[in-house]
This record gives sequence, C-alpha cells and structure tokens, in this order.
Amino acid sequence: MTDKDKILDKIRKCMALSASSNEHEAAAALRQARALMEKHGISDTDVLASAAGEMRAKAGAASRPAEWEARLAAATAAVFGCQSLFAVGAAWADHRGQWVFIGTGARYEVAKYCFEVLLRQVKRARAEHIKTVLRRCRPTTKTRRADLFCHGWVASAVSKAEALALPEDEQKTLDAYLAKTYPSLREIKTTSRNDKKRMSETDWLDFARGHRSGADAQLNRGVGANGPAPALEGA
Repeated sequence: MTDKDKILDKIRKCMALSASSNEHEAAAALRQARALMEKHGISDTDVLASAAGEMRAKAGAASRPAEWEARLAAATAAVFGCQSLFAVGAAWADHRGQWVFIGTGARYEVAKYCFEVLLRQVKRARAEHIKTVLRRCRPTTKTRRADLFCHGWVASAVSKAEALALPEDEQKTLDAYLAKTYPSLREIKTTSRNDKKRMSETDWLDFARGHRSGADAQLNRGVGANGPAPALEGA
C-alpha cells in the first residue's frame, strides 16, 4: 500500500465516522477528513474512486476480441455488479489484449476468476467441436463455424444469470473510478465472422451444439456472509 493509499484509507474511515449518530464525533471526523484532503490535495472524486479496484484477465486478441468473448466478459461482469473494459495489447510483451474487471469489495476479483474459468471451458468445448465436427472444413469456415458454436455456448452459460443492481452509492463509486482512471474510453470493435452471412441449417446446428454444451457451465451468483461468491456449475 502506497502512502497515498494509506491517506485515502484514513479519509474513508473518517468519512464513515462522520455518519455517526454522535454529533460531536461526526463533526470531528468530517473536519479531520477535510483537513487531510486539503493537506494532500485529494478531491472528493479521488476519495470516491479509491473504494473501487480492478483485476485483469488475458484476452484472446490484441485489439479486436471475438464478439462472443466480449459478450462473456460483459455478462460475467454484470452478474457481480462490475464493469468490464477491453485494454488493447500494444503495451504488453505478448501483445495480447486484457479484460479489465472493475468493482468494489471483492466483486472484481470474483468476476475475473469466473470469467477465466468460463473462458477456459468454452475454449475446451470449441476445440472439441472443431476436432469432432469441423475437422474437414477449410480454415476460414472452421473458424467461422467455431465462433457460432461459442456464441451458442455463451448464450446458454449466462442465460439464467441476472445482472446485479448496484446501490446508488456503489454506482457512483464505479463512475468516479472510470472517470479518474479511464477518462478517454472508446467503444471497442469486436470481430464477428457471421454478421453478413445468412445462417444456414448447418450454421444453426453449430450454434445449437454450443448452446447444449454451455448449459453444463451455467453462471450463477451465490451470496454469502462476505458478499458474492462464484457458483459455476460444471467447472
């Protein structure tokens, strides 16, 4: 923990005490928080944003992730009350992009963990589908149809998972973190190899096979004493 983190932590504790029913204690805590903020040049946005954090998971592409992978990241983040972003891979040695999961408490850690588990599962299922069903296809057809399988898999795996509705204060924390840490966000461009193609019966079969396979790995949210915990069937 850096010196600034320690100061922010102290300010957050003072802010929490400022809600005390004891008027004198509350006023003293608020004065101390404001004094610390002025002394160290810390804004209200800095304090609000400091309550959020992030973790990253490697993506399958450097700059344009597959559409099905983007949907998996977004759905997993939403289930745990997080925000997902895609960071292009130019800044890292292996040039692979990264999925960024942003949230409060332990939520972003759980979201990242669940995404990685599901991503491994869908990739294994994809490889098996290619081996058993698509092995004689041309490379471009094989990739396109394997993507359809993954679309079906993801749709099934997250079909029963509901997005976690965040309390207003937590949503403000996420908004502050995003504004402070990622002020220049742009909409990502995903790769879809089936957008301009009319779906054939064979294509629908690939999607259906993926949908059946994904049913074995449904993403659910379990809630325990310490907040959300992952529940991955078929993990």
